[in-house]
Amino acid sequence: MSLFQSDWKGTRHWVGPEFWAAPLQDWSVENGEVVALTAKGRLLHLLTHALTEKPGAFTLSVTVRLDGTPAQPSAVRAGFAFALRGQLADFRHALWHYQHKLEAGIRADGKLFIGESLSAEVLDAKLPVALKLSVAVDGTATLTGTQGEKMASVAAKLDAAALHGNIALLAEAPRNQPEGNNQPIIRWRYSNWHVEGEKVGVFPKRTFGPLLWTQYTLSGGVLKLLALLPPLEKSDTQTVRLEALRNDRWEKLSDATVEPLASTALFRIPGWKASADTAYRVAYTWQGKDYLWEGTIRRDPVERESLTVGVLSCDHGYVFPQTRLTGMVAKQNPDLLCFLGDQIYENYGGFGIIRKPTDRATLDYLRKYWHFGWMWRELLKDRPSVILPDDHDVFQGNIWGQGGRPAPNGKQENGGYVMPPEWVGVVQRTQTAHLPDPVDPAPVAQGIGVYFTQLTYGGVDFAVIEDRKFKTGPDDAIPAALRQQGKSDPKALDAPGAQLLGERQERFLARWSKEPAPFKVVLSQTIFCHATTHSGPQLNPIKLDLDCNAWPQSGRQRALTALNPSVLMLAGDQHSGILLRHGMDNWDDGPLAFMVPGTANGWPRAWWPEGASITGRFTDSFGHKITVLAAANPEKGSNLLKEVGGTVPPDEVAHKKGSGYGIVRLNKKTREATFEMWRHGGGQFEGFPKTINVGEKRA
Repeated sequence: MSLFQSDWKGTRHWVGPEFWAAPLQDWSVENGEVVALTAKGRLLHLLTHALTEKPGAFTLSVTVRLDGTPAQPSAVRAGFAFALRGQLADFRHALWHYQHKLEAGIRADGKLFIGESLSAEVLDAKLPVALKLSVAVDGTATLTGTQGEKMASVAAKLDAAALHGNIALLAEAPRNQPEGNNQPIIRWRYSNWHVEGEKVGVFPKRTFGPLLWTQYTLSGGVLKLLALLPPLEKSDTQTVRLEALRNDRWEKLSDATVEPLASTALFRIPGWKASADTAYRVAYTWQGKDYLWEGTIRRDPVERESLTVGVLSCDHGYVFPQTRLTGMVAKQNPDLLCFLGDQIYENYGGFGIIRKPTDRATLDYLRKYWHFGWMWRELLKDRPSVILPDDHDVFQGNIWGQGGRPAPNGKQENGGYVMPPEWVGVVQRTQTAHLPDPVDPAPVAQGIGVYFTQLTYGGVDFAVIEDRKFKTGPDDAIPAALRQQGKSDPKALDAPGAQLLGERQERFLARWSKEPAPFKVVLSQTIFCHATTHSGPQLNPIKLDLDCNAWPQSGRQRALTALNPSVLMLAGDQHSGILLRHGMDNWDDGPLAFMVPGTANGWPRAWWPEGASITGRFTDSFGHKITVLAAANPEKGSNLLKEVGGTVPPDEVAHKKGSGYGIVRLNKKTREATFEMWRHGGGQFEGFPKTINVGEKRA
């Protein structure tokens, strides 16, 4: 009796909730068959079934056929990948970072294989071949291929102790991408996939979709909730329903239409009663089955003495799915989660970067962002969140948005966006559509929307700003000769007219800062000074970093002048953590700034100033006065560690590289802010926690 039997219907891009397509853009369903664009590492993982460690036999079967004529038929193959495992125990880690994999199937030249063992018989791979892999308790494996009256077979002995892990379909070829370089497009087609045997474990809760996750905010009596879905077809249901549990009955609140490019449904519910926790669920019908995703809209804790804010940034992906770190955050149970940029990187999930055509690039982005949602959805469904896209989220190493224009010659340093505006809109919708309405909603160049806004929650007033979108590109403002002069005289870099936040956001902050509140908090992607001294794979000293908000200096001065010194500023971006007080005209006359390290640091950075102490008064490389109160640095030598596949497990690599996150506890009664900087493996960085009275007199 089959434990799993495929039931693919119709023609669609998303294969279904029981599967993870690696990558999304290269797998689809056509007329009831699964079709794979063939290239390196292409796998369709079966999420709901896996090989367990208990002894037992199992059988995998599928019908395959080749579509196309490969130049290297012996190197193009289809069939099964199994016993996929990574260095971390979670099955999701092996969707990307597997270190162990076994393969069996058919090559394009018609020969069957199990590992390196080949059949003597040859079948026609362009005609349907029924493959059946049978593995006995002792690891004896036999693969048969049937094609009408013709049959081929191959046998091999596998290590029975190694037969545990994920199960997948395989579509392998030697090239990295399935298209381009005038190479023929090769597809494998699959039908009738069966999995059975006592060795197979069944895990029905491992499905992902069609309701992937939700993210929401509650501010000023308005609930905004975003439901994220996979790409849908025109024949699919196009609406999602939001319900609330009231008086022990589910009450419909609203329907929302799925926006097709971003595959999201946005609910905006004014007049929300925020005095009590409210259970909610979103409902969606897909292929005749009803799906639900449930969570809690927390009450607005305005009457509580304190508010706890989680601050996170920069996940380089090698510790996916961050089981240890997400578990720590769950135990600390923050009231509000703030993800301040680089939720993904260009290479997140493997398979490089797809920049065009736009439809494939969109699928590439969505797949990468799904990793973020899968990690954090159990926390996101039950508390409000702020999510801000940064440079890597929009597939740029750095970004100077220059008012939304296209980057001249496609070069980011010239100022502008490298990717097309409709694609940028997908990124912004998936990450920011649930934020409160923009305070100044006029779009920028190319019709790119804005999201800078004000969020009031728990009696704390947050300003959410976009410190990348309006910033001038350095190559547009600083001639090469002046750039060289700036290494010795940073004031020379303060180009006249260069923007940081832009006039619209400066006006917003000036108004916002004057409004009374127990705490005023600015949320941005990066810090308003140069708060690292060493950078790069060798952690060499770095003099200038035009990507941080230390530049342009006049724009930085205008932004901080608009803020009351009692304002708190939270940021990420730099892969190291620090707590400091900004100085403008004098020491300590500016706001407090708290920058968190990455949850999985990639590009190494550190705050290692000359001298014995990392705390005290310093002048950064742009001439700004800063008072460092505490800093979170990587361990010396950790920049040389291999992130995946080395002798140190990925989660320990992250710990040594100074990865972690921040918790900020705001006591509205005492006006004390406590800053905690948590290491990836537990415990706080040296110098933390640090409690500061934001109303105290400063020298």
